[in-house]
Amino acid sequence: MKKNKKLLIWGVPSLLILAIILFFLVDGGVVAGGKTYVVKRGKLDAVIESVGEVKGEKATEINLPLVIRDRDLRVYQIKIVDMVEEGKIVKKGDYIAQLDQTEISNRLRDRMQEKEKRDADLKNARIDSTVRLTQLRQEIANAVLDLEYNKIDLEQSQYESEAYQRKTQMAYQKAEIQVEKKRRDYLLEQNRWKMRVLRDERRLEWLDDLIARYEEAIAATRITTPEDGIVMFGKNWNGSKYSKDDEISIWRPLIATLPDMSSVISETYVKEIDISKLSKGDSVNITIEALPNKSYSGEVNYIAAIGEDHPGFEMKVFKVIVRFHDSDDALKPGMTCINHIVFDHYRDHPLIPVDA
Repeated sequence: MKKNKKLLIWGVPSLLILAIILFFLVDGGVVAGGKTYVVKRGKLDAVIESVGEVKGEKATEINLPLVIRDRDLRVYQIKIVDMVEEGKIVKKGDYIAQLDQTEISNRLRDRMQEKEKRDADLKNARIDSTVRLTQLRQEIANAVLDLEYNKIDLEQSQYESEAYQRKTQMAYQKAEIQVEKKRRDYLLEQNRWKMRVLRDERRLEWLDDLIARYEEAIAATRITTPEDGIVMFGKNWNGSKYSKDDEISIWRPLIATLPDMSSVISETYVKEIDISKLSKGDSVNITIEALPNKSYSGEVNYIAAIGEDHPGFEMKVFKVIVRFHDSDDALKPGMTCINHIVFDHYRDHPLIPVDA
């Protein structure tokens, strides 16, 4: 009886397991919905997919002109009032954008008004210094005459009493002191007016130079290309491409680039939960949305060391650069691409079809 119970306890589960195995495995295949799928052994690549943007590895930068970035001009942001379409093929010297001149023109007008005032102040200072120094020279001349009169009195006093002689000698000494004082006052006043005039002259020279720089900055608001290429506009602080009426900061001076497509890269961002899986040199298969019949190969060339916030992601992401092994004329800057980054390989691994 006990023996029959043991057979029952161990036999029923065994039959169930056998039934399950027979249900799923038939002639080395998988049965599902009346179909058989073959389980094979083979290699499997572990892949991370990320959306990127096609760019030239090297590019000529078109920045805000240095004269506009001059801190003395006090123009810290400037608006784009007109621009060509992104992706336009341009030649050296072609127009690509026009910047707003309003703030520069207003500051130029203020400096020109200040220059007029400084000019008038300088002329008045020169006139006043001439009048004042002429007056002091006359006072010196009068003091010298008083000294001569006192000298005559001193010479004649030898025939007078000792008290009178003492009195005339003191008057002569006082006249001498007065002459020296007048001469010192003249030198001090001369230096004071000289410094004031020199200060005004230097301020005027600075204003002349600043006005010239403002005029140069106004001329530089018309942005042209330094060489041939395809125009790709820069990005705003929020990651969006520059467009009409956007403002460019002197701290982010990049207006546009002219990428060199002889060496192509894909700039992409990978979530922080996946970044530890990647290594520099990992192989990448790249597909282009605009070129569905083509695919390209590449490798991871750069992985950022610090994560950042990026639009479209709820977590920190790391910038990753993928370099294409080859390039062709069909690749254009700004194209959207999908990077299939292979971070691991499995060999002789059971592979079950997805449909199963």
